[in-house]
Amino acid sequence: MQYYQLTKLWFAVIVSCFYISYIDGIHDRHIHYNINKWTAHDHGNTSSDITEGNCTMDMFKGDTNNNAYWACLTQLALQRNWFPDPINGLFSYQTWNGFDGFWQNGAVLEPMVNYMNYTNSTRYLSVIRNSWRGLESLLLGYAPYPSFDDMAWFGMSYTRIYEQLGDVDFLNTAMDIYNWTWTTGWDHTGNCSGGFYWDNTFASKQTITNVEMLVLGARLFRLKGGNDTVLWSRLIETWKFIEVNNLINSSTFLIADGIFDNNCSSNYAYKPTYNNGVLIGGLVELWRIINNDDLLELAHKVANATMVLKSNNSILTEWCDFTGCDDDALMYKGLFVRNLRYLMDVSNSTKREFYNNWLQRNIDGILANNTCRKPLVDCKIVYRDGSPFNDATGPVFGTNWHGPYNFSAPMQQTGVLEIFLSATVPGVQCMGQGCSYDPPVPPAKHLTCDDKPCPPGEPCCKYNGAYTCCDTTQKCINSVCT
Repeated sequence: MQYYQLTKLWFAVIVSCFYISYIDGIHDRHIHYNINKWTAHDHGNTSSDITEGNCTMDMFKGDTNNNAYWACLTQLALQRNWFPDPINGLFSYQTWNGFDGFWQNGAVLEPMVNYMNYTNSTRYLSVIRNSWRGLESLLLGYAPYPSFDDMAWFGMSYTRIYEQLGDVDFLNTAMDIYNWTWTTGWDHTGNCSGGFYWDNTFASKQTITNVEMLVLGARLFRLKGGNDTVLWSRLIETWKFIEVNNLINSSTFLIADGIFDNNCSSNYAYKPTYNNGVLIGGLVELWRIINNDDLLELAHKVANATMVLKSNNSILTEWCDFTGCDDDALMYKGLFVRNLRYLMDVSNSTKREFYNNWLQRNIDGILANNTCRKPLVDCKIVYRDGSPFNDATGPVFGTNWHGPYNFSAPMQQTGVLEIFLSATVPGVQCMGQGCSYDPPVPPAKHLTCDDKPCPPGEPCCKYNGAYTCCDTTQKCINSVCT
């Protein structure tokens, strides 16, 4: 079925029910750091000091492939090594010590809540609950103006948190994020059938913003009862933009990274894997609304194209893995496999087994070639804002799933957490004290700009008795980075 026919079908179903660039792909959204500029700290493995937080194989009933166990270890290392930032509490959003930007602090919340869902546990529950911020606080957190795709990561995570915890504050803020992004970031002139801009320069329309908003809008539509005709019409418009600008390659089923806004055509840059993954997530959410199997068929085609054309020896490979990825791209593989799991959860047993076998081959490669366990003194664990509150904990993982291990930071740790979660057997039950491990968050170091807390070249900007670090291209004017 042609994409245009799919659009007409979706619209007809809803009406009948009365429910209704950058040219070369990757784009900089934050300042990036060469690892030589990071602070590296060598610690001994102090995992014996962790008592109730220990992860053991016995904790997980039904964990036949041990991936829930490995997810537990990986999450524990992520949290002890990098959360919270030593200066956490001085920003209006949560920070991990080593993520390079605002969007990653939103994106990491989704695997945190997926861990709870897939393992039937409540580990780090307070981290999830305390991640809530209202729209204005999030906007302030990346003043003067966050990119539209950055905000959508928080929106998607907040909807997943609402699904797990039932806290309506998360759902309401996710809706606020969607409405703000539609009002502010959608091209209301209709050029190239609209579409979401990447940021407030309104210079490019990147795929990631549009597929994120497809996921967020469809998930909100479902969670809010399926009768919001305004929201549905916006979903139709979002899909139309994706379709008419040929963002899905009809031959390969890879996803382009954006469009040429001057002639309304794909930019034919098929590098980042997260575009493919998040589109899969959007198709799954649309299927949950109208139960049309053509949507899943398209999702399977995109998934298979990525697994074949974006893999090397069956290992998922980002285009920059062998040449050096920036900190954003280190998250992308994890975002693909996150959404592959969402597709697996609505697939038949044959397809699920096929995907799971592919995931397991990747996991086997990571564990064999891209893992540093101990002695951690040799693992080169790096941070951005100085020594963490806890001693280092393993296992930690490098940037390239093929190996060899190079260094560890929270971006690649999160990506590996995502693949362990994606391959966790459905129905795993966590049992015992460790399943509710929820350590207190250490107090923030109440620094000021007088302490010179910002990395070199980033102006320190005071606001409301606190501060933030501006981008190297910005200045602090009237307490706002501009």
